Amino acid sequence: MTGLLEAVYLVVASVALILAVIALLQSIMFRREIRYVLGTLNSRVLRHVVKSIEKRRKFKNRYLVVRLISSNNIGVNELQKRIDEAFIELYGKRGYSEASPRVLYFNEKTSKAVIRVRNHYRWSVLLALAYLERKELLTQVFPERTTGTYKKAKRYAETT
Repeated sequence: MTGLLEAVYLVVASVALILAVIALLQSIMFRREIRYVLGTLNSRVLRHVVKSIEKRRKFKNRYLVVRLISSNNIGVNELQKRIDEAFIELYGKRGYSEASPRVLYFNEKTSKAVIRVRNHYRWSVLLALAYLERKELLTQVFPERTTGTYKKAKRYAETT
């Protein structure tokens, strides 16, 4: 019986040794493949990969064209100040810094403004404008168009 047990131990030990050798060989082969792949990647390819990843993370701006009717005359700076205060009151300083709303253009004749805002926060800016209307700092706010470029937004604000 002891001879049979020794034979079983010997078989188990040899199988374990064979599996260990196979695992070692696979890790060596995997390491060689990794070195080959890293060797073929030059700095140009890596720069391209990094740029494509950064493009996905880039925040896109949108340009809101709104018509504002107010009982008193307001300028660009006054409008910017009111939007800033309302946005900070509603969403806090962190929300304001993430949205970064800016009044880029205001035509006093047509009462139209172009406001730049990050894409995900355009509805928040419209809500802040409605909040200003509710607080009676603005009489009426009419959002007219959202565009992807400032040039289109300014052209729309000037022509209509």
